[in-house]
Amino acid sequence: RIGIARTIAHEVRNPLTNISLAAEQVRELGESTEDRDLLLDMIDRSATRINQLVSDLLNSTRVEQLEYIQTDINILIDEALELAQDRLDLSHINLSKDYSSSLPGILIDTGKIKLAFLNIIVNAIESIEGGRGELSIRTYAANDKCHIEFRDNGIGMDEDTQLKLFEPYFTGKPQGNGLGLTHTQAIILNHKGSINVYSKPGQGSTFTIILPFNIKQETDL
Repeated sequence: RIGIARTIAHEVRNPLTNISLAAEQVRELGESTEDRDLLLDMIDRSATRINQLVSDLLNSTRVEQLEYIQTDINILIDEALELAQDRLDLSHINLSKDYSSSLPGILIDTGKIKLAFLNIIVNAIESIEGGRGELSIRTYAANDKCHIEFRDNGIGMDEDTQLKLFEPYFTGKPQGNGLGLTHTQAIILNHKGSINVYSKPGQGSTFTIILPFNIKQETDL
């Protein structure tokens, strides 16, 4: 995916640069008119927007340097929930937590994993219809790995949506850019983990993140 993203960025940015330069030359050579300036401004804005989308794509797929810290995963989830507390309150979402008290510490990049958790939480909030929201979060250990489960009673997704969910720019939100879950998946994969979703239309969604307790041990295997 990283190689594909870089190829797309290269193939898009080269002609995009030519378009921007050509628009600049038209400004310098031609006589200014209201219609001409309006169209040139449109070209400039579109070129800037496309360039930003390419940058976002590269950022969402790149392998980032991780800063490992031994962490209590339950506390980290609570910190992510704190960041989303206003949205939970405004949407009147009932939150339930079922944290395992016997989980060992986990070696992760706390900032990046917290962002991944926050993206999942916000995604759940936005999928829930007002007035009847339920979000439950569960942690447990299985097969020497840490499991974090986010379950909501939102609108759910069909199979086709689930297959495309982590693809760059895929979104069902009017204001979304389709990169939040792509970035989330990249963070989890960089930690040698996995993220899965189970959902049905009208029956909510369950996101399950699985992380090794010791990523360095996984890397050495």
